[in-house]
Parts: sequence; structure tokens; C-alpha cells
Amino acid sequence: MRKIKIQSILVAVAGLFLATSCSSSFLDTDPTDAVSSDKVSVPENAEALVNGAWYNLFDYSSTYANIGYRALQCLDDMMASDIVSRPKYGFNSSYQFNDIALSSNSRTEFAWYLIYKTIDNCNTAISIKGDSEELRQVQGQALALRAFCYLHLVQHYQFTYLKDKDAPCVPIYTEPSNNETVPKGKSTVAQVYQRIFDDLNLAQDYLKNYVRSGDNQKFKPNVAVVNGLLARAYLLTGQWEEAAKAAEAARAGYTLMTTTAEYEGFNNISNKEWIWGFPQIPSQSDASYNFYYLDATYVGAFIAVLWLIPI
Repeated sequence: MRKIKIQSILVAVAGLFLATSCSSSFLDTDPTDAVSSDKVSVPENAEALVNGAWYNLFDYSSTYANIGYRALQCLDDMMASDIVSRPKYGFNSSYQFNDIALSSNSRTEFAWYLIYKTIDNCNTAISIKGDSEELRQVQGQALALRAFCYLHLVQHYQFTYLKDKDAPCVPIYTEPSNNETVPKGKSTVAQVYQRIFDDLNLAQDYLKNYVRSGDNQKFKPNVAVVNGLLARAYLLTGQWEEAAKAAEAARAGYTLMTTTAEYEGFNNISNKEWIWGFPQIPSQSDASYNFYYLDATYVGAFIAVLWLIPI
């Protein structure tokens, strides 16, 4: 008797699951890490795409040693001449240049994916059709972020423009890609810089009337950010006068922080000296873990800075 009752209950529960699973409202079929294809081409969703590209750049992780763009900055720091690696958990493989030379290394794959995924997200936003001022401003921000990514790539994977502008560097993608996209070959250093200048000049035009709504929007590129990136690109290509002009334009309206502010920890997005920043919040703060690797006073830190004392 008891066995029959249990079997009846199991059948009833199974029937309930079958009934509810057939309901379209029971399951959320939209992925949580991507935008549905029917929403991508809608102009009103362009801002969400660019915001997603930005947060992916800073929050995507493969391990706790690889979290967002800050990890790539640590990687590049470790390959510099003023850093000595400690035999601790962290970026020793970067110190040995393995994270740029060995494709089997997890950070090598992470560095490539993070930047090109951000570029692809920007390409998707830029490809949206429309002629509204709001769409143009969002696409201007996407152009600036894409230029920033290529500016990182051209320095990370090849020697300088002034050393050899015709050296093979990295592929250039300007259209959204998918599983059927044919991989592109390497472009030269000069071609990558030309892409950077083209993106920034167009972004400057698109953003000429854009005004941020407050410091919490400081992650959104404006004309000042574009001028700052132009100054960096001009400097790296040996165009000294243009670099100075762009830098002067970038700092217009910004003043140096006070001495008091210098002792506040550099963690306030409202700092009046900062042109571009990441307003990190507790729910999106994994990237802050990278900073534990930089504390040279901590016994587990992975770096030791070479302090040069004049005699």
C-alpha cells in the first residue's frame, strides 16, 4: 500500500515538471553573458553593448591571476627593466616572457581573448545602423575603446613604430565576427597605428557634443579621453608637436589634485585630475585582486621594485 502511494506521488511530481517545462514562461532562454541576436542591431541597445564591452575588459577572468585589463598591465610591468620577480605565486611566467611567447600558457590565451573580445563587442556596436545623435555618441565611445585596444596590442606584440613601422604585428578586425569568420593575417605596425588614428579622429567628431552626466560616467570616453589617446599615439609614432597639442587639449578643464588628495589612496573616481576611470563597485570588484600582487611590502608579493637612488 505504501509502495503504491509513493509511486503515485512520483508520477504526479514528474507530471508537474513535464507540464511546467512545456510553458514558455517557466525558463529564461536568454543567455546571461551575451545579447540576443534580435537585439544586437537595435540602436537603443548600442549603449548596453558598449557598457558590456567596457565591463568585460575589466572584469573577465580565467583565474584570480588573470582578471581584466589590470592583469595585462601587470604582465607588461613584469617584462620591464625596472622590476625584479620574486619566486612567488603570480606573474613569474610574464617575467620570463613566456606569457607573450608561449601559446600554451593560460595568460597568453587570456591576453589575446580579452582584447579581441572587447574589439568584437565594439565592432558590433559600431555596425548598428542609424543616424541619431545618441547612437553616434555611443559609437564614438566604441571607436575610442577600440582604438585603446589596438594601442595596447601594437605595443604588446611588436617593437616600436620608430624601430620598424613595417614589421608584422596583429590582425585588424573592424566588423563583428562569428564562428564562420575567416581569420585575418597580421597587419604591419604602421597599418595598426593608421587604424588607431582613423578611429580616434572619427570618435572625436562623434563625441564633440557629448557631456557626461556625472563622475559615475567617467568610464565613458569623451573628447578629452580621445585627445589623451591621440597624444599617446602621436608620441609613440614620433609626432612630437601633435602629441603636445593633443595632450594640452586633453587636460583642458582638469586641474592637478591637491597634496591632501595624494594621500587618500587614489581610489576616488571623483578625483578632479582624472580624465578617464573605472568606477568599481563591490559587486564588480574582482579586478581589485590584481592590486595584491603589487604590494612590494607584502611577503607574498610577486614583484620587487628597483629603487634608483642618486648619489
